Amino acid sequence: MIEKRHNSDELNTDSDEPQGLTHQNFPPIDDSEALSEQDLQNLNNPALFDLSLNTFPKAFRLLTPKDFQHVFANAEKFANRHWTLIVRPNQKPYPRMGLAIAKKQLNRAVWRNRIKRLARELFRQHKQALSGYDIVVLSRRGMQEIDNVTLNKSFIHLIRKISSSGLKDGVIRPAPKRRPPANDGRKKNKPKG
Repeated sequence: MIEKRHNSDELNTDSDEPQGLTHQNFPPIDDSEALSEQDLQNLNNPALFDLSLNTFPKAFRLLTPKDFQHVFANAEKFANRHWTLIVRPNQKPYPRMGLAIAKKQLNRAVWRNRIKRLARELFRQHKQALSGYDIVVLSRRGMQEIDNVTLNKSFIHLIRKISSSGLKDGVIRPAPKRRPPANDGRKKNKPKG
């Protein structure tokens, strides 16, 4: 409940209005403290952000169709059971990420939004390991049924694969060869023909 003021300079202590925040209490604006044009540009310069800070500024995002086309034009694909990451080196000291979470893969908006939140958070936490890459995150069918812990581990697994790939260095290390399945001694039935 807000009571009437008896004096324009003092607030009643029983009121819900915060004390000391009247327009009369604001200091006068000093033009010397205003941000210069250079300061405003520096706020948008991703090179000046500390990668160890837990932020995800707009400069670290792929936003335009041109950015996405650039990544898709000549990229490597890193995938596992839960995620698909399209990765391309960006010759910059910071990473950038874009999300392409398809309605065809995840029908409900709630599911798509959850996956986007997870991807953004994991990218934010591991951006030091991903510096120098542009990454597009793609969804896979059935992701809504997987718990967050499993999706986190799966994403971190892909981050390790990207870091050890040598893609940023221009040297692509071959993926380890899979062993053929062990023959358990049974004869395979050949189709009659």
